[in-house]
Amino acid sequence: MAAPLIPLSQQIPTENSLYESYYKQVDPAYTGRVGASEAVLFLKKSGLSDIILGKIWDLADPEGKGFLDKQGFYVALRLVACAQSGHEVTFSNLNLSMPPPKFHDTSSPLMVTPPSAEAHWAVRVEEKAKFDGIFESLLPINGLLSGDKVKPVLMNSKLPLDVLGRDGHLDRDEFAVAMHLVYRALEKEPVPSALPPSFIPPSKRKKTVFPGAVPVLPGSPPPKDSLRSTPSHGSVSSLNSTGSLSLKHSLKQTQPTVNWVVPVADKMRFDEIFLKTDLDLDGYVSGQEVKEIFMHSGFTQNLLAHIWALADTRQTGKLSKDQFALAMYFIQQKVSKGIDPPQVLSPDMVPPSERGTPGPDSSGSLGSGEFTGVKELDDISQEIAQLQREKYSLEQDIREKEEAIRQKTSEVQELQNDLDLETSSLQELEAQKQDAQDRLDEMDQQKAKLPDMLSDVRQKCQDETQMISSLKTQIQSQESDLKSQENDLNRAKSELNPLQQDETQLEQSIQAGRVQLETIIKSLKSTQDEINQARSKLSQLHESRQEAHRSLEQYDQVLDGAHGASLTDLADLSEGVSLAERGGFGMQKSDFNRIKIPSC
Repeated sequence: MAAPLIPLSQQIPTENSLYESYYKQVDPAYTGRVGASEAVLFLKKSGLSDIILGKIWDLADPEGKGFLDKQGFYVALRLVACAQSGHEVTFSNLNLSMPPPKFHDTSSPLMVTPPSAEAHWAVRVEEKAKFDGIFESLLPINGLLSGDKVKPVLMNSKLPLDVLGRDGHLDRDEFAVAMHLVYRALEKEPVPSALPPSFIPPSKRKKTVFPGAVPVLPGSPPPKDSLRSTPSHGSVSSLNSTGSLSLKHSLKQTQPTVNWVVPVADKMRFDEIFLKTDLDLDGYVSGQEVKEIFMHSGFTQNLLAHIWALADTRQTGKLSKDQFALAMYFIQQKVSKGIDPPQVLSPDMVPPSERGTPGPDSSGSLGSGEFTGVKELDDISQEIAQLQREKYSLEQDIREKEEAIRQKTSEVQELQNDLDLETSSLQELEAQKQDAQDRLDEMDQQKAKLPDMLSDVRQKCQDETQMISSLKTQIQSQESDLKSQENDLNRAKSELNPLQQDETQLEQSIQAGRVQLETIIKSLKSTQDEINQARSKLSQLHESRQEAHRSLEQYDQVLDGAHGASLTDLADLSEGVSLAERGGFGMQKSDFNRIKIPSC
């Protein structure tokens, strides 16, 4: 599925002077293309992790072209700023307000910092060793190769004709840079018209070098006429395992390049894993070295074995860097998208380094007509062609023998699987036999116990029969008693009905008596209240009577002693009589009139 293009609304204006200065460092010739290696080396200065940089590359190169145009490079810079500001690396965050991106040794973007001696060199160590071998095979004089000796190689690369040094010769490091560019050209990568800083050999970096100031080819280019006479359709085919160079001219047109399915960002990540996994540094990883990485995917061994067989295109039992990247790509596709690996490799899946391998049809033509005009190169080319033919023949024999070994191994494995299956079945049958024997012994023991158990059961049956007879007798007796009790119950019920009627009448009488009783109680209470009032009045009358009696006694005493009494005492008695009248003794005035007061 094609990657999404960068939304037009989220593209970065090209007038940004800061971004323009950054772009000038990676594309000093303004070719409009920034290669993957230049972009990666520059973006790594941001200090971001490889995972984030890989995501930034995928977003900046949505079409998978393997390089960035100017707008794509600006998008990459903007995404770096997003990541450094703590934002998520997505297109939607491109328009956020944030500080510009920062890079370790480009703090002043208007001035290019000269690369240090420890800076990264684009020519890898293993490549340098091979190129040094080729350099020595061309018999340098005083450590230098003339332009005539290397002209066929450089012409076949179709590189721009410019000056690499001032002396018209190439030393060991300059030759390595030239060969590195040759192989980049063969892999259809753009060749810069001026060297980026990462291509400058460390030995040449003691001088201040500005991007765009380093020429590419020997200082004394051959005349244009001689250049035209050189066949322009030749190409460098490949490097063999010893580091020698095979030069091949052909009248056939160059085959169209097929893009590799492994994205550039993923390839760089897989290469880093490869370098960590290749413990013996032989340029290959064995099954033991990658076992832990493959098993971490959680796939079955059959699936992993199939992926290994697809990646091991030469059936050597080891994987090169590109083959390892292809295997990791298949695993990643299965993990992230659920896409199963194919049964066979399609042309776009074959690693680029494997596409130049000679096949059976081309083995006989190796070395025929391969003349460059330089005797040393022609001799080396013929020797290499012979070695390649021998190598191909040996590889064919090895592949046939390996195929036979695989078939025998497969047959042995199948027999071993059958043996394991039969052994497992035999063990299972023996276990079943032992289980049946144990069950048979147990049943024999149970059979020996059965007579005694039968006798006990019969005795219990007799006891139970007797008990049942006794229970039946008891049941019959209880049924007779129950019928008698039912008759008594019926009689009691018949006697109970009149009593219940009497009870109802009595309850009604009691209810009426209660009503009358309540009335009587109320009357009694009223009468009691009246009695209490009468008693209270009677008590008052009794007191009044006693008081009157005492007054009468005093009158009597006064009357009896009238002759000695004074008028004051009579007045007091009269007042007492008045008080008695007011007290309500009930004495009439006539009662007092009946009292005769003796005369003096």
